[in-house]
Amino acid sequence: MFLSILSLLVGFLSLFVVLLMLFNQNSDRKINVYLIIILFLAGLQRFLNGMEVLGLLDVTYSPLKIKLIAAFFIVPVYYLFFRRLIKSSVNLKKELVHFILPAILVLIDVFSIQYTVSYYFFLIFSIAYFTAVLYLVLGLVKIKKRSLLEKTSYKTIRTWTILMFFITFLLVAFSNYFLFSGADSGMNLNDFYRYSSLLWLVALVYIFKNPVIIFGEQSLLKNIQLNEAQEFLIWSIKPLKSVEERDTVLNNNLATKIDGIILNIKKLQKSNSILSKNTLTPNFISKELKIPRSHVDFIFKYYCHYSMNDFSNLVKINYAVSLINEGYLDKFTIDSLGNKCLFNSRFTFSKNFKKFMGVSVSDYVLANADSGKYTA
Repeated sequence: MFLSILSLLVGFLSLFVVLLMLFNQNSDRKINVYLIIILFLAGLQRFLNGMEVLGLLDVTYSPLKIKLIAAFFIVPVYYLFFRRLIKSSVNLKKELVHFILPAILVLIDVFSIQYTVSYYFFLIFSIAYFTAVLYLVLGLVKIKKRSLLEKTSYKTIRTWTILMFFITFLLVAFSNYFLFSGADSGMNLNDFYRYSSLLWLVALVYIFKNPVIIFGEQSLLKNIQLNEAQEFLIWSIKPLKSVEERDTVLNNNLATKIDGIILNIKKLQKSNSILSKNTLTPNFISKELKIPRSHVDFIFKYYCHYSMNDFSNLVKINYAVSLINEGYLDKFTIDSLGNKCLFNSRFTFSKNFKKFMGVSVSDYVLANADSGKYTA
C-alpha cells in the first residue's frame, strides 16, 4: 500500500513539475524538452498506475501495458535528454532521425495484425542506446579542462546526471527483463512502477532543491539580484546610454545574449572560490565565459554602473565584507583580509573599502558589532 501511494505521489509531483516548466518559460533559459517528456511519461504512468492499484480506476491506461512497442520511442528520448544535458547542443533534424525506426515499427504494428517485434531486436536496440548514454556520462566525468565558472556548477550537473543515469539503467534493465520473462516474471509492471518511484522521489527532491532545473537561469538571476540589492546596484537591465553608431552591429549581434552574459558575470562575482584567486579583469572574464573581449567591453560600457576598474575593486570589497560577516577577522588581521581579497597593499584595500562602504574596515566591524550583525 505504501509503495502504491508513493507511486501516486511521485506521479503527481512529476506532472506538477512539468506544469511549472511549461508555464514558467523565460527567454534566457535553455529548455531540455526531453526532460519534460521524460517527466510527463514517468509521472503519467505512475499516477495512473497508483490510481489503478488503489482501486480508483477500473481500466488501465498505461501505454506500456496497451502497446509495449511504445518502448521503442522512450529509449531514444532518454538518450537525447543526456545529449542535450551534457553537450548543450540542439539539432532538431539530427534528433528526429532517432525516431524514424520507432515510427516505422509502430506503422507496421498498426497495419499488420500478426506482426510481433523480436525481443532480441529490442534488447540490441536498447543496449545500443544505453551504451551511447554511458559514453556521454563518462565523457562528462573525464573532462579535465574546465573554467572556474564551470567547476562551480559541475557538482550539481554531475549529481543530476548520475541520478538520471541510474533511472535510465533501471528502465533498460527492467524493460528487457519484463519482455523476456513474460508470464513467468517475478516482477510485473506494477511492481516496477512502485519500486522505481523510490529513485524518482530522490530525483524530484533534487529538482526542487535546484529550481534552476525547473525555471532555468531566470531563478538564479532573481536570487543574485536579491542579494545584489542588499549591497550595490551594479547592473542595469536596459542600456545606460544610447548605443553609439560604431557599436550598432555588435549590439544587434548580442541582442539575445546580453542577459545571459550578465548572468554569467554575476555568477563569477558571487563565487568565493574564484574571487579568492582571481581578479575579475576583462581578459579573465572573457576567458572564463569563452566570449570575445569586445563582448565584455560592450557589456560594461552600456550595462554596468561602474567602470571596469571600479567594478573589479567593488567585487573584491563585497567579498571582503562577506568574509568579515563570517568572522574572518576573529582569527586574522586586516592586512591578511586585504591580501585574501587580492589587493596589492593595505592602503589600497582601506582606500577602496572606505570608498564603497563609506567607513573604514575598523568602523564597519564596530558598527556591525553594535548592531549584532558581527561579533568580534
